[in-house]
Amino acid sequence: MSPSGRPRQVAISEELWDVYALMSDDSGTDAAALINQAMFEMAVRMGYVTPVPMELAAPSADDKPIPAPKPARSSAKQPKFTPGRTREAGGRKPSPGKRPPRPAPRPKKSTSGLYMINEDGNKEKIDKDIFIIGRSSKCDLVINSVKVSREHAIITRERGEFFIEDLGSANGTWYKGERIEKMKIRDGDEFFICDEKFKFITR
Repeated sequence: MSPSGRPRQVAISEELWDVYALMSDDSGTDAAALINQAMFEMAVRMGYVTPVPMELAAPSADDKPIPAPKPARSSAKQPKFTPGRTREAGGRKPSPGKRPPRPAPRPKKSTSGLYMINEDGNKEKIDKDIFIIGRSSKCDLVINSVKVSREHAIITRERGEFFIEDLGSANGTWYKGERIEKMKIRDGDEFFICDEKFKFITR
């Protein structure tokens, strides 16, 4: 919800929305709740929020105030988030004195990056933590094919390792003749984005 009380609007690809709708039907959970949960988990994975147990969550306005437990090592305040709660986008930014410290960067492995090479020999370096592949002009790698979904697949870097994940595309992401959902990328692996072949190498 925005400060004015109106809900925020976020553009979601049709293919991904169909996936959330199916997940909602199967699990009996509202699609909006699933999307909020996914946003929360991504924020945790990227190190922007620190989840805490439910019993440590901030009390509501109707509850009696409970003294917060003192941190063991640091006096810096950490934001408290619990699954199921949402954070309003567009709110006021915390003052510099109250902003929690950013997590320390993880040490990098010896490999400097990941490269993907198409069948024409064109090489694309992947040096981002999130790299989107699809037909949309907003993607990091654009494939001009009607068989490729607007946002077809995503490559993520997690603790120095790269993973490829299909975004619920119509024609799939394939490895050795099998359709995959998410898989770790190793040097020399070859994947098909629909019928577009790409080879991955690390250097």
